[in-house]
Amino acid sequence: MPTVVGVRFKDSGKIYYFDPCELELNLGDYVIVETVRGLELARIAHERREVNDEEVVGELKAIVRRAEAGDFERMRVLQTRHQEVLARCAEKVREHDLPMNLVKAEYSFDGSRLTFYFTAEKRVDFRMLVRDLARTFKSRIELRQIGPRDEAKLLGGIGPCGRVLCCASFLPDYARVSIKMAKDQELPLNPTKISGVCGRLLCCLSYEHEQYLTLRADLPRKGTWVQTPDGPGEVISQNVLKQQLVVQLASSGMQELYDLNQIEIATNPGAAIAHARNLEGITPPLRTPRSTERGERRKLRDELDYYDLDPELELLEDRDEHDAPPPPPSPQERRTPRQSRQRPPSAPPSEVSPRLERGPKERPNPSEPTQPPAAPTAPSHPPRRRRRRSNRGSETE
Repeated sequence: MPTVVGVRFKDSGKIYYFDPCELELNLGDYVIVETVRGLELARIAHERREVNDEEVVGELKAIVRRAEAGDFERMRVLQTRHQEVLARCAEKVREHDLPMNLVKAEYSFDGSRLTFYFTAEKRVDFRMLVRDLARTFKSRIELRQIGPRDEAKLLGGIGPCGRVLCCASFLPDYARVSIKMAKDQELPLNPTKISGVCGRLLCCLSYEHEQYLTLRADLPRKGTWVQTPDGPGEVISQNVLKQQLVVQLASSGMQELYDLNQIEIATNPGAAIAHARNLEGITPPLRTPRSTERGERRKLRDELDYYDLDPELELLEDRDEHDAPPPPPSPQERRTPRQSRQRPPSAPPSEVSPRLERGPKERPNPSEPTQPPAAPTAPSHPPRRRRRRSNRGSETE
């Protein structure tokens, strides 16, 4: 297992592992390390120790040396120029008319890289701005778009509790916070009460959320009927931290406060009320329950006849050959649109009448030459002879 030390570049930043080599380093010492952005000044957060290979991300680089007095002086000089370069960058942003708000400017340890942090509602095309800033400051320029939480982390401030912001003091990663956490802790759902200076939900809502869930699991929910020393009642509210319940009694309607060890959950609220009325001398008339045998049988029959089957399970069902869907037709079997409009015969070809055997009439093509109609064929039986009168025959002759 490799031997490493953990360093932080900022007070609330993440911890990165480096090889200490032969240096004797203590917690809080400042060192110079090599990163992808060049040399950087960092502070020891974890002393020398052995870690697993899975915890080391990427190549394990070595610490260059300890920080000296000249290194701190260089950082002080570069920090004094941050406001100046930020003002000049704001002028360039106005010249290019870009919808972005500058937050902070930072120089790298060796001064070769200048980083500007800004916020914007949408993505901004700042390629021309980067070229203009590179010609102005004669260094490598980097623009980073950040969110409201990162903005509060860079600028710092005081939270609603009166302390320094968690993200700016010790919190390395942002916790995932939701409205459900505020509801579980019975906090007022007022944006001004549960949001921080960044305009987002307070990160501290996630600190005690697991403890609230553990304590709430032992308490009866609202609306649950419980048995108290004063009789049965309904749970109205809870006090999670004190493990107490406010119960509205069924007999008097008064609301009383009880500890968790003083109550028992009533499995049947109707039976609890009947028992309480019986103790008071008010006995309700006995009602015979209506037989539901027929209804139960009908429900059972419906469940057997109609049931929902998972589509994935339908694929595992065995199907008969006549239930299987027909295979798709081949291209040779596909009919033309003219043929698909013809009605198929309902009887065998031997029983079809002559009229049904005739096909559709073909329209003549005007481009082809027309042929005279064929002479009708003589009938098989001999033609009838007509009788002619002699006088008419003589006149015609």
